[in-house]
Amino acid sequence: MTMPTTADQALSALEALGPFASLGLAFSVLAPDSAGDVRAYRLTLSDTGKDDLAEVAERSRASLQQATLLAYDPVGTIPPSHAMYLRDTEAATLTSTQAVVDSGDADAFDATAVYARGANMVAVRFSTAAGESATFYRIGESLLQFSKKKLLGFVLRNGAYHRLEPADVLLMKSSFDVVVVSGIAFFTSKSAFERAFGFLERLQQTSAETFDRVTESLKIDGLDALRKAATSNPQMMAKMASIKRTMDDDPGYAEAMTMRRLVSFVRRHPDVGIDITGAGAAQALVFDPAPAKRFRILNLLNDDYLKSVLTEREYEVTSKIRRQG
Repeated sequence: MTMPTTADQALSALEALGPFASLGLAFSVLAPDSAGDVRAYRLTLSDTGKDDLAEVAERSRASLQQATLLAYDPVGTIPPSHAMYLRDTEAATLTSTQAVVDSGDADAFDATAVYARGANMVAVRFSTAAGESATFYRIGESLLQFSKKKLLGFVLRNGAYHRLEPADVLLMKSSFDVVVVSGIAFFTSKSAFERAFGFLERLQQTSAETFDRVTESLKIDGLDALRKAATSNPQMMAKMASIKRTMDDDPGYAEAMTMRRLVSFVRRHPDVGIDITGAGAAQALVFDPAPAKRFRILNLLNDDYLKSVLTEREYEVTSKIRRQG
């Protein structure tokens, strides 16, 4: 099969695999080892179990084929009936995770082992005799629901109910979060995908670099607290990604973010809700960590305001397209 170069071609490759019930199936539980590397553990399924997973995969494939596709954007969101996609090489750990799943070199899953408690993903790989394949991931799936104290289960054996042990029953939700086919990953939960495949770590690093760059010449009371929030909160890191994109597109943008301009804007528009402390050259913007207020300085740095021609009022905007030329 020729490697697809577009998302539409990858979906065509997914369709070309044919009915999943007729394909080879490998079911794996993924868990980190002591070094933090992902390892796969195989689960042996009955024919009925294989048919059930194939049915879930068919529903996921149909839903994906009906969705409107969006290229991955760290700032973007996924509306209903949409899905995002990107090449597996663009995700920090997806390529290595997929390699582990594709290898087929896995020990049998032991629900009583220590690693089982750290299992955080399952993978169902369908393959043809010609070697074409698609992998469906369920993220954040522990399987061992009956190992939790909050859930006590019993099963009827020989006329009496006995407590269920973790190895007796494995549970997973009947849907998949990520589909990988021919080197392209499709997903409908952006936060789950980013968390599972290393995007948060990369986003944290990029957020820190962008924050230091844009605030280099600014005075902010509570700078360390703002930096911590901007490099750990997913929504604030998305805001930092937006700032980075603007700075990369417009080299003069960061130069325009001066204390003089920012203070002048805040004083002329007190409704933006940012306090200023000090006087003269010692003036500083005040970071308020309250949930309703912690985005305000980042909104200011992202230039998230427009002026109505009709009313001359300033409005905060959640998205904007910069006019070219």
